[in-house]
Amino acid sequence: MRKGQFLVGPEPPSTLVKSNAYPLTTPKEVIRAELKFPPDIISPRKWLDGEMKRVPGAWVTTPSGSLMLTSMADMKSALRLSMTAAPVALAISIEDLARDTRIMSLMRQALVYDVAKSCQLETDGRRVWDTTSHENRFVDQQSFAIHRALSFRVAILKGKVYVVLTPEVVAKTASGEIAGEEPTKVLRNAVYGYQHNDVFDADLKRWTSRITNVEIPDFGGQDFFIGKIPLYAGLFQPKQTPLSAKWQRFSTFGGFVVEDPKLIFSSKSGQGEAKDANPLKGLVQNRPWDYSVTSSGLSMTAEVAAICPAEHARNLERFLCQLNERSEPNHTELDYLQPFPGFAAGFSLPLVHARPGEATWQVFAASVSGSPLQCAKQIARAICASLDRIRSLNPSAITFVFVPTAWAPYELVDEAGEHFNLHDYVKAYAARNGQSTQFLREIKVVPTPSCRVKWWLSLALYAKAMRTPWRLDCLDEDSAFVGIGYSIDSHASTSNQILLGCSHIYSARGEGLQFRLGRIEHPIIRNRNPYMSLDDARRTGETIRQLFFDARMRLPKRVVIHKRTHFTKDEQDGLSQGLEGVANVELIEINTEESIRFLASRMQGVKPVIDKFPMPRGAAIVLGDDTALLWAHGHAPSVQRQGFKYYQGKRRIPAPLLIKRYRGESDLNLVASEILGLSKMNWNHFDYYSRLPASLESASAIARAGNYLNHFGTATYDYRLLI
Repeated sequence: MRKGQFLVGPEPPSTLVKSNAYPLTTPKEVIRAELKFPPDIISPRKWLDGEMKRVPGAWVTTPSGSLMLTSMADMKSALRLSMTAAPVALAISIEDLARDTRIMSLMRQALVYDVAKSCQLETDGRRVWDTTSHENRFVDQQSFAIHRALSFRVAILKGKVYVVLTPEVVAKTASGEIAGEEPTKVLRNAVYGYQHNDVFDADLKRWTSRITNVEIPDFGGQDFFIGKIPLYAGLFQPKQTPLSAKWQRFSTFGGFVVEDPKLIFSSKSGQGEAKDANPLKGLVQNRPWDYSVTSSGLSMTAEVAAICPAEHARNLERFLCQLNERSEPNHTELDYLQPFPGFAAGFSLPLVHARPGEATWQVFAASVSGSPLQCAKQIARAICASLDRIRSLNPSAITFVFVPTAWAPYELVDEAGEHFNLHDYVKAYAARNGQSTQFLREIKVVPTPSCRVKWWLSLALYAKAMRTPWRLDCLDEDSAFVGIGYSIDSHASTSNQILLGCSHIYSARGEGLQFRLGRIEHPIIRNRNPYMSLDDARRTGETIRQLFFDARMRLPKRVVIHKRTHFTKDEQDGLSQGLEGVANVELIEINTEESIRFLASRMQGVKPVIDKFPMPRGAAIVLGDDTALLWAHGHAPSVQRQGFKYYQGKRRIPAPLLIKRYRGESDLNLVASEILGLSKMNWNHFDYYSRLPASLESASAIARAGNYLNHFGTATYDYRLLI
């Protein structure tokens, strides 16, 4: 057994969770056709579709021709003038499916078409749907017919082939056309937005009763077969009764539920520390972690300046005053949200804001003219000039930038080959000068801001005052964390287009989130994603190594690097070389799993049944030696009612994170606990958690703002300056 392999412990599972992945038997052969594509075509696939338009079946293109699942005779008739050799039947193994995405795509396409034919359904090649609608819904006074639909994805799990089935809807207009993107999005949210576990399961069963356990003929004379029993996983949960052997035998995968990491606050007395997994509850019942900075007199207030057009001054002043007033949550938010006691009471720190007529209340009085780009830049320069004046008077003030609705055409402008982002331009300018800013749009400045808005904005203000509301309790003293994100600067020279944003957490408790920008000198583009060359990766590793050494005067024993794309061999080798001297370098890809879902269950008597609530936050299921699913988004204990569950957002079945590790030795429990902890370190909102760790969220934000920062050297910035 390899050291650091993702494993499930010996403890018996206490709950069984059901997936939407079903065993799939695929055709054993495909047709390989060697073709001569016309020299002037742009898309070989479109050309092939045109040639085969009267032939039923599925096909994918290859550099030398095509792979097909169709009738050999019909294919020969359609392509006889373009074939350069006699077509042959190729035997296909599971290894071929796992290795070649084209074969996987071919099987999925063929399965969709064959299910549509067998069950007399409509299809667009990606999904199937009923020919008759089951209800009508309205969007903007237009009626749409809703059809039950099902999407398919073929996957290899534990060395076997499965099809992942996801219920969907297709919306049609009164004339029978597929609805556009925007109304479809609205209708999907209306139908599935608050769909509970058991309803999702019933929807899935409605489809599986029709397409499983029967042979599905293929157009090429072979068959697909979808098994009736889906994949199950057994989860171990401490203090829960183990499942009986009768139910344990259904478990194909194993997993466990990771305890939600605790956060550290200052106790109410200010004489010690207090811990709580829930950030809002922990803050309400205690004090911010750095309360000693306030009580010792080192930082007595949070001070706010403003940049605002004169006609909106009264509304903004009233809004700022209300941040010091109490608010109650509405009844739909009582399962998480606590009453807002006012900024000073909630954060043990007085909030002092400028008022119209004072020097740090800057009146935006610039008149703009010209093209949208010219107007946007005039607004940006005027705001920056006001920031300069505020900085000369009070460099530590947090500056509110009021954004009138009239500025909407100038916030994002694409003109004359230039992309201009007003928010990022101003944020970057302020960050370079160490100033905290808070954009506030006119639409948010309502007479009575909600309890949620006050909590969200107050937490952001506290963080932007360079204060620390809480710290993590789950990070190892000798570990450091890095997030890598990318952005493409389309206006730079080709060799300088890729900006790399690195977020660094080099405090053992996670509160010191810093970032640095750099350019990838020799980027490698694959599927529109940038990757580092060996030299770029080595330089990035050296930069990370030096930053950590500068911060802690020693190297950490372990560096964890998070990224949203896979680590190529060059990236793995280069980062390891650059981090020479670090004993354990963990390279972890974190993404949202696109289609696999699991449904939580509960015991009803002696039998598990599908629960209404989704998977618990912290559930982890091992898929392979270095691959696992982790539910950062899932149900958690309710803070208001002991024994009840809280599900953030109350939306449809939560998607797990797919974790793939390329190098490293730590066990899954540690890796998962760190990701869960870092998901509670985004101080730009007051939700229980984010769906991604702060290391990745910050890296992406850094890279997006990078176009306005990268020309100013390699300075390291505090992330709070950009939120």
